[in-house]
Amino acid sequence: MSSIPPTKSQIRKWTFEPLTNQAGEWANGVQAIATEHGAISRQLADSPGFWRGRTGDAMRVKGEEATSSLPKIADAFEKGSHASSQIAHILGFAKQTAVDAIKTAEDERYTVGEDGTVGYSEEFLYWLMEERDISYFLARATLDLGAKQHEDKIKKALRDAGDAAESAREAIDKLFEAVPIPPNEELGWITVFSQVEPDPQGMSKWPDGALKAAMEAKTLGEFEPLDVTQSELAMLENLSLGDKIRFYQIQSEASETAEELFPENHANGDPNTQDNHTDAFRHAYWNALMTQEFGADWTKEYTSKHEGRPDNAAVREAMDLHNNEVGRQLALANPDASPEEMREIVKNAIENGDTVVINQNQQLSFSNDVPVGQTVDSFQYDRDVQNKPGSFLPGNPIVDNAPVPK
Repeated sequence: MSSIPPTKSQIRKWTFEPLTNQAGEWANGVQAIATEHGAISRQLADSPGFWRGRTGDAMRVKGEEATSSLPKIADAFEKGSHASSQIAHILGFAKQTAVDAIKTAEDERYTVGEDGTVGYSEEFLYWLMEERDISYFLARATLDLGAKQHEDKIKKALRDAGDAAESAREAIDKLFEAVPIPPNEELGWITVFSQVEPDPQGMSKWPDGALKAAMEAKTLGEFEPLDVTQSELAMLENLSLGDKIRFYQIQSEASETAEELFPENHANGDPNTQDNHTDAFRHAYWNALMTQEFGADWTKEYTSKHEGRPDNAAVREAMDLHNNEVGRQLALANPDASPEEMREIVKNAIENGDTVVINQNQQLSFSNDVPVGQTVDSFQYDRDVQNKPGSFLPGNPIVDNAPVPK
């Protein structure tokens, strides 16, 4: 397993009090569920004496459905309580190891970058020459060796901390897999749990320079570079030139097809292609074509990193990640579909409500519950999220396995 490691600043800010508190809340929840389960069971058993007929029978069926899920929830809460305490200990150890490694390097007057890169100042170099009465080259060799040793230790500690956090998330997810989600809560779960951590290294342009010229010369002609996260950039750089060109073509094809199929979103010259059915189709179709071309693992990792923009609001991020997953699953279910056939498959998914959009209340809705052209005003949404509490949620670590395409 490999996830994007935390930065120096992030690891120092890790706190485990919420995790410890959650363990206590889940333990209390087990007792509350047991009490509630007993009360509901008694009421259901007594109800035939005072509530007969179809309505009473229907109530009892619903009651039995509710009580049947309570033991699963209690079991998940009990296991979650124990797991949270253990996870807090494991993550605490991982944090301490990384923080201690950073402090040791800094105490020895080395500089430590956010990603764990270790260096030293010219001032330190000349101090060492004078202190030990050694030559410039020997002093530099000594410091280079020390920096390399510290860097290896720090970067390993940061990687281990990232892997521990990812393992913890997976463990908690697994505990709650068997717990049924109430139908009216599904959108809320998508919003909360379809989140990724922002890329700590920020944004970049891709492609540029000689690579852009080479891609233009091959087949693409002149085109505008894309805004990508640094994590996206690293994955793109590992593609062959032919795959880089195909990647760009797929993204362009997804955007053009989405705008062609949902022109209602662009009536009266409205340029908006976010948060609506155009956006939902583009993400699902993009992921479907990418999965066919590069494989599901590469596509999932890449498109998750694509959402690691620092300005990505929670509802918008959840929409994109959910629709990405829909597209990948459609491709896996229809591996031999042509682009034209996949276009219709994805369009049907939009119409059937498998995808989500953002409604005028700035919340998620299934795509068949909001008429085309009646989604949120994206420009107003952009203005609102900057000052609206809860607009940005903490995200899950992104796996950083960098799988080989295909």
